[in-house]
Amino acid sequence: MKYDLTAGTDMYLSDLLLEKLSFLGSRKINALITDRQVKINGVRTGSDCLLAEGDAVEVYTNAKAPSVNVIYSDENVVIADKPAHMDTMSLPALLAEEYGELYPVHRLDVNTTGIVALARNAGAKAEFEREFRAHTVRKKYIATVVGAPSRPCGIMKHWLVKDGERGLVKAYNKPVRGGLESVAAYELLSRDGELSKIALYPSTGRTHQLRVQLAATSIPILGDSKYGNFAANKKYGVNEQRLRAVSLTFTAAAGVLKSLCGKEFSVTDEEA
Repeated sequence: MKYDLTAGTDMYLSDLLLEKLSFLGSRKINALITDRQVKINGVRTGSDCLLAEGDAVEVYTNAKAPSVNVIYSDENVVIADKPAHMDTMSLPALLAEEYGELYPVHRLDVNTTGIVALARNAGAKAEFEREFRAHTVRKKYIATVVGAPSRPCGIMKHWLVKDGERGLVKAYNKPVRGGLESVAAYELLSRDGELSKIALYPSTGRTHQLRVQLAATSIPILGDSKYGNFAANKKYGVNEQRLRAVSLTFTAAAGVLKSLCGKEFSVTDEEA
């Protein structure tokens, strides 16, 4: 199968492939490059070279792509259920044959599953970006956590600081230099021993936000290998974080997306 990619900025070839075709994994990606299964602007390459913005990249592979369930589409939007082990930015390449060029307008962590919206044209992309900036898209997640919140419902508020070099985010209970205010409501749904299932409603969208906030609240997500309770992960044999984006509601969609206004799109929470 051939995947057609475009470098959105100056970046290394391997970085582009890892972002756009994350389901292949770094080992397979490196093998495709060294085996000359990649073309840059029509010319085969066998090295991990630096790309310029706009470079066209063709990737040839027999590796089977994971199935992506599309739950809704029209002339402006595709709403898909992202599987685990996949960067959101990989979805356009996987869905291009049926839906053409797509633009992710928000992201989920690689190991977070669930609903993602993708724009099909520049007008839809601009309107989606406006809505997410205005926080008029209501998002709901379901998580299985170790422990239980002190109250059955409430608001988590932290200031998050990202350490880009280490790929980690730290939460603070008060404003700090470089900290981004992060807010999410929660609701306890059920409890089974030391594990609980909770619903989460973030009103901001920060890197690793829910994972970090829950860990800072002493109820880390089961299976989270970065911020979680490692003993509990081992005890329950869970190595994938139990966090799933289960719904998106467009409360104030306008312009080319006005037909979505007030609509909720949802998936089951069986993977959470």
